[in-house]
Amino acid sequence: MTGLHDVAKLSGVSKSTVSRVINNESGVKASTKEKVQKAIDACGYIANQVARDLQSQKTNLIGVIVPRMYSNATAKGLDGLSSIIDQAGKYVLLANSQQNHAQEIEYIKRFNQKRVEGILLYATHLDSALVDAIKQSKAPVVLIGQDGSLFNIPSVIYDDLSVGFSAGQRLFGAGASNIGFIGVNSQDIAVDQCRFEGLRQALQHTKQISPLFHSRGAFSIESGYQQTKQLLIDWPQLDGLFCATDRIAIGAMKAISESGKVPGKEIKVLGVGNDELSQVSTPSLSTFSYAFDLTGEKSANMLLDLIENKQSSVSKLVMSFEIIDRESCYLSENKTS
Repeated sequence: MTGLHDVAKLSGVSKSTVSRVINNESGVKASTKEKVQKAIDACGYIANQVARDLQSQKTNLIGVIVPRMYSNATAKGLDGLSSIIDQAGKYVLLANSQQNHAQEIEYIKRFNQKRVEGILLYATHLDSALVDAIKQSKAPVVLIGQDGSLFNIPSVIYDDLSVGFSAGQRLFGAGASNIGFIGVNSQDIAVDQCRFEGLRQALQHTKQISPLFHSRGAFSIESGYQQTKQLLIDWPQLDGLFCATDRIAIGAMKAISESGKVPGKEIKVLGVGNDELSQVSTPSLSTFSYAFDLTGEKSANMLLDLIENKQSSVSKLVMSFEIIDRESCYLSENKTS
């Protein structure tokens, strides 16, 4: 097997010089580096990455924990963060918690065992057990989607309260006055609680009314469909519906259509996320768009700064959103007869 001494002999330098070139250390002439690299190529030498990691105390591994793989937010976020991590010469270890809170904590522990340099966590909740796991992690952790700044955890979050407030204004502006909300698990502070609270504040502010209901289910089209079927029976006066995600909203519109009512006309519907399906649904879905890829990039950069000790204090970055107007919730003045 080709070893360091073979490369040194062929290039005419010492083994220590070869080692410095392989580990990209400073103080080696460009001409010497070129000579060593040619010898490496000629010998077919492959460096022992494990040994190098142990020596340098670096693994160049970044752990990423996501709640589900089929999500539009997850896919675009991974694209964004992967590009930054790749540019930094590091590699992603990906784990899917399948929206299991215990698994998020378990993966934090496993990643520390794998000696990752940092962890990006797309969290679906934030409780004391998760906070403790993050605090005990030797590798720095950046939260995405949940605000951990109160616990001194660096976070990149979406402006969910403002999205909820804007949803209330849009639904009211489109002529709805009996408005309900379909959310997700109550432990998801951002997607469920913040979006609903924004809606509640908007309705109080504009018309001194409260939402008809706050229903909860899963992040799926089927969940939105099944919930809405029952909600239409329980709340026949419903004329405006804000859903925590686009997929929930698409399922809701299917149930509304099957009930004999027309989504977008008799019942205004709003989602969040600008999922690809929202453009091709019938009617097309009005929604809010987050720059998920940019969020991934910002989160990765924040983590890399923590790894390099460039960040001295805990930070929180709030990502803005864009309003996407489509057929399911046109404002009254934009409607055509």
